[in-house]
Amino acid sequence: MKTYIKLALLFLCSATVSFTGLMAQETAPRAEQPGHETRLLQNLLQMDSDELASLRQTIERIEKMTPEEKKLLRKRIGTMHEMDPTRIKAMREKYEAIPQATREAMRQRWMEMTPEDRRAWRQKLREMSPEERNAAIEEEGFLPPPPRKEKKGPKPYREAQD
Repeated sequence: MKTYIKLALLFLCSATVSFTGLMAQETAPRAEQPGHETRLLQNLLQMDSDELASLRQTIERIEKMTPEEKKLLRKRIGTMHEMDPTRIKAMREKYEAIPQATREAMRQRWMEMTPEDRRAWRQKLREMSPEERNAAIEEEGFLPPPPRKEKKGPKPYREAQD
């Protein structure tokens, strides 16, 4: 399993890539782009409910970010735009292979940390080998506990043996 940082980045990038696809690719400021709002609205109207909910969650996360976090995310997205599309596709597939509950638990744990703690964790993870990263992620509780096995029913009655 890859590090949480990569997972968080992939999650944010996958959500923002679909959002940035909605935006016009021109370099002119938004106010100067003729029909920008209309094109954006047209694209939003073509999205299904799940896509709109995902977009809403992404916007809410962005609203909660500090200016420093936004700057870092812009830099990461810029790096993604420069990557080979096949590499991006492979990263997205690895991310999507992780169960939704696991991704959400990791994200929630990450968001509970202070920005300073997150910065320290990123630095710590950069210095570790992949095996050390996996162990650290498990030890620190980023992964959800394994599901409990439900009891199937009452234990059968057994006669006492003499």
